[in-house]
Amino acid sequence: MKPAGRWADFHIYDLDAGITLFVQPTDRFKNTFLRLFVRSHLSEDASATAVLPHILMRGTRRRPTMAKVSAYLDTLFGATASADSGKIGENQVLSFRVDAVNDRHLPGRARNVRRGLEFLREMALDPAREGRDLRHDYVEQELHNQKRALEDLMSDRAEWASQRCVEEMCRGEAYAVHEMGSLEGLARATPASITARHRELLDKCPVEIYVAGRVKPDDVASLCNDLFHARTRRAPRPVPDTIVDVPVREPRRITETMEVEQGRLVMGYRTYTTYRDRLSTPLSFLNGIFGGFSHSRLFLNVREREGLAYSAGSSLEKTKGLLMVYVGIDPEKFDKCFAVIGEELDSIRAGKVTDEELEATRKALSERARGVLDSPSRAIYGLFERRLSGRVQTVEEVLKEIAGTTKADVVEVANRVKLDMVYWLTAQP
Repeated sequence: MKPAGRWADFHIYDLDAGITLFVQPTDRFKNTFLRLFVRSHLSEDASATAVLPHILMRGTRRRPTMAKVSAYLDTLFGATASADSGKIGENQVLSFRVDAVNDRHLPGRARNVRRGLEFLREMALDPAREGRDLRHDYVEQELHNQKRALEDLMSDRAEWASQRCVEEMCRGEAYAVHEMGSLEGLARATPASITARHRELLDKCPVEIYVAGRVKPDDVASLCNDLFHARTRRAPRPVPDTIVDVPVREPRRITETMEVEQGRLVMGYRTYTTYRDRLSTPLSFLNGIFGGFSHSRLFLNVREREGLAYSAGSSLEKTKGLLMVYVGIDPEKFDKCFAVIGEELDSIRAGKVTDEELEATRKALSERARGVLDSPSRAIYGLFERRLSGRVQTVEEVLKEIAGTTKADVVEVANRVKLDMVYWLTAQP
């Protein structure tokens, strides 16, 4: 097969089954990294989708137990495999991973990469069954595990406050759904419904395969075309775009109480900026200066200088365009802490950014970007994430934008940011 296009070192192929394949030939690593992603919208039965990879990892038709799966991976010279579910923007993503030693480093004709791809297909497409359904015992056990995991969210106060802020801020948007779904959704799930969801995902949703290692792209493409060919698979239906441009009139405030030793303040901002936008890199600078790094305002001023918080920081979700602030504080310090956080952002908006802050952030972002070159997994995931936002960049392009970002760019993007939700989790009176 011949590639339909290229992006940096990745060769792009359109396989017969409506699957897109990305192959990165590289001699830098001993392993070959195999990934399969299935993407749907968070509004589509998130609970059944989220539990699926844990069921599928329990066994396949040929190797129906975890012991047999483990034994088989040992025959692949210690290959590793895993499956998981997560969300990127309003996309729910199933990911399947196999890392296998490249054939070049093995004796004889091991065909290790081929066998790794065969097992990747087996894990995602050919699970252990009970009649026509997925094995009932695996389904029931993993539904129980998922229920426990969702219930355990409340015991992690920081995680709970973060999720509650997202739920309230994005009420009516798919992003409000937790990546593990909901207890209500799990209660409705059955072996038959989860089996149907598995079939629907593989028949109708976008599937992408990524291969990085010492391989020949055209050979990998021909092999994948044969392995993943499916007559029943239709042209993938489009997944709705993530909603970004949500208007904000006035910040909303919600206070809830639990038995907590320290209060949890979470503030959600709409940035109206994603990977595809001109100000994407300046937004990373803003986050780095504001709360994303150890030299940031929230860490140095709110936590260290003012002594207002046990923990303080910020993060970005660039597919959805959100900036989130997380602070752990004594309840009596809420008003002062909230005011100082607002003052720090207003200071950046007014252009009061030092050269030292700008350069420290530039260095940190550059190191993070270069780190992708040393991690095929990060390179694959980064390419996949950026494709969802409609703008893909090479490491060199990212570094060029980082080098060219100015204080004026940071000020411009800071003035686009709007506070939408203030969530305060405090002690019961």
